[in-house]
Amino acid sequence: MERCTSGKRIYESESLAEEALIQNHIFNNYRAGEGPRNFYPCEDCGYWHFTSKGEKHFLFSDPDILKRIKDERRSNYWERHLR
Repeated sequence: MERCTSGKRIYESESLAEEALIQNHIFNNYRAGEGPRNFYPCEDCGYWHFTSKGEKHFLFSDPDILKRIKDERRSNYWERHLR
């Protein structure tokens, strides 16, 4: 896993950062207001990083994305518990 000089994990494109943000919320099951909220291009390395500050990314207001997060969380829960 590559990291920036800031120590943050890097994502090579905006679309990879967006998908990683969604996956992060699926697997970590944050409570409301917790966890990374958005991503941004780094001025130091040129790649993308998560941030827990500022406005929430608009994808968290998309009903299809919210349904996907909820459904995949449920699926992951049962997959772990039925092993």
